[in-house]
Amino acid sequence: MKSYNKLTLAIRTGLLTSVAASLSLVAAPALAQEDSEARVERIEVTGSRIRRTDFESSVPVTVISAEEIRLTGATNVADVLQKTPVAIAGTDQSNSTFSLNSSGLNTTALRNAGTARTLVLVNGRRFVSGSAPSVGYAVDLNMIPTSTIERIEILKSASSAVYGSDAVAGVINIITKSDFEGAALNVQASQSAKNDRERLDLDLTVGSSWNSGSAWFSFGYHDDQGIDGPDRPDQTTDMALVNGEWVPVLSSYAPIGWLNTGTGKPNFRGDGEVFTSDDQYDRGSRRQLIIPLERKYFAANLQQELSDSVNFYSEFNWMQVDSSSRFEPTPLNVLDIWLKSRGGEGGHDVESSLIMPQLLKDNLLANDITDLNQLSAFGRRLTEFGDRGSDATRTSSRFVAGLDWFINDNWRLDTHINWGQTVSNQFSWGELNMDRALFALDLIERDGEIICRDQTARIQGCVPFNLFGENTISSEAVEYLSAPSKTIGLVEQRVIGTVLSGELDFELQGGAIGLAAGIEYRKELGRQEPGDLAQTGGTSSNRQFPTNGSFTVKDAFIEARLPVLDNLAIDAAVRHGNYSTVGNIFTWNFGVEFTPFERLKLRASAADAVRAPNVSDLYAGNTETFATVTDPCNGTKVGDTGTVAENCLSISEIAARAAAFPETGFVLSQTESQSTGGFIGGNPDVQEETARTYSLGAVMEIMDGLSATVDWYSISIKDAIARTTRTLVVRRCFEAVDFDPSCGGLVRRDQDGVLIEVSTASANENNIDVEGFDAEVRYRMELGSYGILTTDLVYSYLHEYNLTSIADGEVNKYAGETLYPRHRATLNLNYKVKDFNAAWRMRYWHSNYSGRPDQPQRSTDWGTGRRFDDEANSVPAVVYHDLQLGYQFTESIHIYAGMNNVFDKKPPLLGQNAQYAGTGTNTVSEAYDITGRYYYLGLRASF
Repeated sequence: MKSYNKLTLAIRTGLLTSVAASLSLVAAPALAQEDSEARVERIEVTGSRIRRTDFESSVPVTVISAEEIRLTGATNVADVLQKTPVAIAGTDQSNSTFSLNSSGLNTTALRNAGTARTLVLVNGRRFVSGSAPSVGYAVDLNMIPTSTIERIEILKSASSAVYGSDAVAGVINIITKSDFEGAALNVQASQSAKNDRERLDLDLTVGSSWNSGSAWFSFGYHDDQGIDGPDRPDQTTDMALVNGEWVPVLSSYAPIGWLNTGTGKPNFRGDGEVFTSDDQYDRGSRRQLIIPLERKYFAANLQQELSDSVNFYSEFNWMQVDSSSRFEPTPLNVLDIWLKSRGGEGGHDVESSLIMPQLLKDNLLANDITDLNQLSAFGRRLTEFGDRGSDATRTSSRFVAGLDWFINDNWRLDTHINWGQTVSNQFSWGELNMDRALFALDLIERDGEIICRDQTARIQGCVPFNLFGENTISSEAVEYLSAPSKTIGLVEQRVIGTVLSGELDFELQGGAIGLAAGIEYRKELGRQEPGDLAQTGGTSSNRQFPTNGSFTVKDAFIEARLPVLDNLAIDAAVRHGNYSTVGNIFTWNFGVEFTPFERLKLRASAADAVRAPNVSDLYAGNTETFATVTDPCNGTKVGDTGTVAENCLSISEIAARAAAFPETGFVLSQTESQSTGGFIGGNPDVQEETARTYSLGAVMEIMDGLSATVDWYSISIKDAIARTTRTLVVRRCFEAVDFDPSCGGLVRRDQDGVLIEVSTASANENNIDVEGFDAEVRYRMELGSYGILTTDLVYSYLHEYNLTSIADGEVNKYAGETLYPRHRATLNLNYKVKDFNAAWRMRYWHSNYSGRPDQPQRSTDWGTGRRFDDEANSVPAVVYHDLQLGYQFTESIHIYAGMNNVFDKKPPLLGQNAQYAGTGTNTVSEAYDITGRYYYLGLRASF
């Protein structure tokens, strides 16, 4: 390796080194104390394949050190990144409770641009996705143990030319330990102030070094008990804004049954009594606030010199994550058994029913209901079946092996293979076999006993399915009708690459030209197989179709660093990729660094980035959904004018209902507005999205101990891939002059004009424009015998986040809304004196709107159909405070204790009809802490 003396290092790294570690609460290495002949190992900087001796970069990079991670008390990488202003959670343990495929995942995204546009690397190489291939592509951060991490580098700029597809918003590069000597044991126990969310974290790392190499391995066990909803009813009972007030929203799908006889007619319970609001069901009584997780892992690293010029290296990771989600029992609309919404004509005769209470018969017949299929709805909460939920096990394995050949003092060739695989098994329960339910409602009486009519069904265990009343379903019926399911998924990644890097003999005024060039082959594949009943739609759960697809890419790139002058350097990179799906893609990066004087460095960069469609975008099997769809016809009255109103009234069912209620018009009930089915899936014709990004910034050493960075950034994404929202599908259709009531077969309504099905798929849907700036300030004060005080401030300002529809040019502006606050900041204070240290951290989330007042209606009062009023629409600023105290008892024993959310700050109330609000949390878990005050106690011991 090449040697550098102290003066050269100081000139090249004096400013950048202290700032690049601006999140670290420990002092950067003091270069001035090193011997002038010290040999400095070259490292690879995130954002570049050229190996150099510092964190010098023309694009902004934030570094989180292992010590900073320890001072947060976080044992999950997702929790660490959540505390940084430039990252936001994608899927977490709160917003995935109701997911069929993603429960328990922990993912992250930079710049709010989505997980698929944030490239997560481990040691500069890709990590296999942990998401189900039907859902998307994202690294599950549960799979990367924090105890093995040396630092996390966050490259806050596009870098597709260096790393390939997906590095649109930036890169998160997790660097693990390269060597370890001895043994280290970490133990941490945690619990909330409400005596829930108990956590236990254990890990042991053992390593050794010898003359020609080193090795280490690490074991870990982490158990997070989560938070059960019934323990916190104020957080889990559904709330919504109704007529200007936040009120509990209960479900008519009650255990006693709810028979909706039609608009203007009385509704009845299953036992025949009139149904009242007191009979409604609280869904939050059976939910989870945070999904429990159990993680077990093994990681290992080996480095060995094979000769004076060839080194072998390898990494191995294995992680198993078990999660268990649970939520309220199945809400069955009995009419779905006869497929009424699809034109089914079967039913259950009222007068001849063998199981219906006489009072219910009398009341239904008095209201001209002779068959249950005449009802608007027959809702029944299947509490006898127990809760719905799933047990998910995800196992990820990753193996990297490579040879590092030092050709001479200037050049090296690094060739490696990288294989990763995630296998997921999800077992779900609490659902109903709809085919069997049909037999269990078709009954006869024989010898005074009520039995199923079909003999084959009786042989298989069929018994009457009595839905009329509470606790009327027998255990034998539950056994016969239960439909547990299993979904199996596989994601696999195969990478082979080689990189030649070094310095040309030719030198410019500022030094030698650095060069890196390489080729890479990558294959991504995903398969997912739902159970047979799930594929046929034979259960009360959402229907799912299989996912199966793969793609390959062949990349070649070249990168150069040109030190034009002593104070001016240029970085440039180009990459060509050939994809089996979208063909040829070309990307480039260009950066400039200029140091006008010793304490100031200016930097600028521009790049073309790309995100090629992943397996989910292309091949995801259609999945049924019942997420809320906003019907543009809701509220239409006879006589209304305009394209939308005229198109709505051209549908006879809507016109008839609007005429029947001239004062209100065609108005949907809460149940009707929440019950729109449909399918979401992939699209093999979707193309790549491209992005042009810019950054401009400065690195300043204001005075000794005080340094700062300021960077402006701009990201412009064209042809962004998205699953077009179903609300947008139907709205575009009804705004069209050339109107098709079926919207090309994507939209269906029932006999009352209610939307019952809206479907959508992946598409190059939008253009996205993001602009803002980041600032980081670090101050280190030596207090002599009183210790050292270190202060870090990390701040992010979002000026613009606009999403423009390609189809109609409509612009949605998100900057200033809950998930897109204008201002985010983190302030870290660390004080260390002798063997004692104290850390105080503050995280700031600026005040925002649930839905911007100047934008299309996104948060709607269910009582009025209008936008939230100003008070409900405004969300106050939140500041969270965390504290950790630690003491080094001996050289090998460190004890620490901490408290997160010291002042037990409650999350703002954002109910069901608020934009971004999570079901079952009444807030936005990606932004706000829902655990509350949280204590932890830990021990770190070395041997």
